[in-house]
Amino acid sequence: MDLPAAGRPAPAPASPGEPPSIVELIRRGTLDAELAALVWLLVEGRVPLVAAAPGELLEARIAADVLRGILASLRPDLGLAGLDAFEVDRPLGLLSARKVVRGELPGGIARADSLLDLRRELGATPPLGLSDDELSFLGCVLVLGQDEAPAIAAADPAGDPARPIRVVAAHYVRPLHRDAQGHAQLLDPAVLATWDSRARAYEHFGWGVLPEIAARFGLRAGDVEADLHHRRDDMGGLVTAGVTAIDEVARLVTGYRVGYGHPHGSGAPH
Repeated sequence: MDLPAAGRPAPAPASPGEPPSIVELIRRGTLDAELAALVWLLVEGRVPLVAAAPGELLEARIAADVLRGILASLRPDLGLAGLDAFEVDRPLGLLSARKVVRGELPGGIARADSLLDLRRELGATPPLGLSDDELSFLGCVLVLGQDEAPAIAAADPAGDPARPIRVVAAHYVRPLHRDAQGHAQLLDPAVLATWDSRARAYEHFGWGVLPEIAARFGLRAGDVEADLHHRRDDMGGLVTAGVTAIDEVARLVTGYRVGYGHPHGSGAPH
């Protein structure tokens, strides 16, 4: 990715009514550059993205804006118009959830406080609900929430400041696969990252599932790990440069190149 050169005019801000780009979400602290890099890799690989959130974040359209902003940033082939056609800002029902797990929708939002709640909701009414096999194709699930209320709120609720929206937990739902003997293997979802409110930082666990993600894309784990470092640094560079508008972020994402097994930027598009 060619980052903006020093001395260039500042990029245009987001258009009114436009959801925050993935770079703007990093700037706000909704997720960090390391998690954003992994989400980027998964979305680029056409793994579905689901934003689960409590009811108040759905009703305020916050969950929808987070999802649309990330997908529009990382799927320039769709853009906001394409996402609007998919109606990804409408809470998932059983029909739309099935489209997500079949790869017919790039993602969706859902009313849930956790991945467990989401799975219970979508699999709640067999045979109409999704089976465990189907649920294994939910993809990447970002659970959204608000920061814990500061101590001042307990003493004076009126003085409670606005609390940032965070990805409080990110999961990689491991898809059903078959082993060398043809036996179906259904593994538990993997935690990619969680927000530590005391440390005011993310704890990352994605390294534990990188070999599986690499195998899913037909790549070597070492190459994917190196690629993620480049993506993380590029995302951080965009935050530093103030490049936050979706169209500019999407243009730079489109121009990202990585040659696996070669220096960054020297290979064909991934």
